Amino acid sequence: MKYIVYVSQAIKPFDNDELAQLLEHSRENNVKDGITGLLIYRFNSDFNRGNFVQVLEGSEQAIDDVWRRISNDDRHHTIVVIDEQSIETRMFEQWSMGFRNVQSAELKNIEGFSDLGSDEFWARTTAGDVPDALDLLKSFYDGG
Repeated sequence: MKYIVYVSQAIKPFDNDELAQLLEHSRENNVKDGITGLLIYRFNSDFNRGNFVQVLEGSEQAIDDVWRRISNDDRHHTIVVIDEQSIETRMFEQWSMGFRNVQSAELKNIEGFSDLGSDEFWARTTAGDVPDALDLLKSFYDGG
């Protein structure tokens, strides 16, 4: 079993209906494929863009298959894997796809938070400088 954590930029801001549709489709596929995880969406009004952070966990084959779909999804771009490792147990085993549409104030209260909408974050991420990605998501999951 393994997990993958990635960040990406939405091609346009997602409204609540679009997010609900994305989430419903993701949950259906994930149940079928034995994948669990967490999806976070944040719209940053300062940069007028939406950002995704997602952790997916499951069998190596299932993760590889879903990763191919995600990589080819034209609803987002600048897709950067920030962590990928083998695991013994799931961290999000109860969630076919946990979801939060978060606001800036919520995120600033999370230890280790990096502003997902900032140009500085994206420069660091594409350079591979985003440590402890899974710890950040776990902290968010536990606190939310």
